[in-house]
Amino acid sequence: MTLLERYKEMHEKGTEAYFDADEIIRLLEYFEDENDFEEFTQVLELGLKLHPENIGIKIKECKVYIYQEKYAEALERIKSIADDDDPELLLLKVQCLYFMDFQQEADALLEQHPVDEELRIIYEDLTPILSEIGKNEVAFKLVRRAMQLFPDSVILKEELCYHEEMVGNLQRALQICRELIDIDPYSTDYWYIQGRLLSNLGQYEEAIHSFDFALTCDEDDVEVRLLRAYCLFMNENYEKAIEAYIELLSDKKDITDHIEPILAECYLKADDFERAYTLFNKLLGKPEVFSQVARYKTHHRIFSQTDQNSDKTAEYLNKMFFAARKMQENEQSSDPHFLHARDIHSQKPFVLSPDGLSAEFMKNKHHLN
Repeated sequence: MTLLERYKEMHEKGTEAYFDADEIIRLLEYFEDENDFEEFTQVLELGLKLHPENIGIKIKECKVYIYQEKYAEALERIKSIADDDDPELLLLKVQCLYFMDFQQEADALLEQHPVDEELRIIYEDLTPILSEIGKNEVAFKLVRRAMQLFPDSVILKEELCYHEEMVGNLQRALQICRELIDIDPYSTDYWYIQGRLLSNLGQYEEAIHSFDFALTCDEDDVEVRLLRAYCLFMNENYEKAIEAYIELLSDKKDITDHIEPILAECYLKADDFERAYTLFNKLLGKPEVFSQVARYKTHHRIFSQTDQNSDKTAEYLNKMFFAARKMQENEQSSDPHFLHARDIHSQKPFVLSPDGLSAEFMKNKHHLN
């Protein structure tokens, strides 16, 4: 019977079994990896009852306070343990100090530590944690310092690439990303990041090639397929973009609301005004259109609109009016009940500029850790 099975059996029988300290720590690490905070705290309670003086279990107790964002309490517990030789305890200590903006004290602790594997692991664990809580400037400073000490660390390279991109140093981020691809040429994530960087640089043809490589590594990666379709649009390959979006719609029904606004724009750009009108009309009738249309960045000001939702509605009204007008110019029939022209005739014609499409895609999958 495995350790986990023994633990589950204890719960099923409603009894309290004995586990030595190492077993408690292994269980805690398991539930921590599973992000099961409830079970983690239950095991911790049992561990503190069975082994109240065990340092490893006490260190895990400090994590509970950090999870709960009780950093002062966590730091007090950490200092009470007073075992600075434990790398996990040191990581938690500097983590709390940075969270509480005691930056100089945290920096000093790291600088005093010998340059060894323990320090490398601390930096690799610490920098993504700081990024996740929004302390990007501190994380960027630390990762640059760490890269000087540990230039071969792949995790630190990933972090550096991320931060260079976040501050707009796209060429530098691209250089680092290519170094990562040299290390692991079969990583979908690295090819995706390279494609995203190239797309941000306006190099859409090269970006599409990067996404093609990414898809040879993982042909079902939805984010890669979405951004590849976006780059096809931006590269004015409208027919291929339409094909890519339709394939996504057929495979991934749960992202229909995400794709349809962009697909409608593709139809409009491809002069398929009937399909554009039909899809815009369908979208306007959806209550969730406001949140989905918000993926577009509005670069045009529409008269008399101040509320954000009204802006988005007016956007679509103008798009639909444009599509319907083109249908009429091409002598195609339109819905007789479609938008009375007098209702929107006074507003500026609106066609979304390509650089306003799909800005949300650029925000996804930045961080690998």
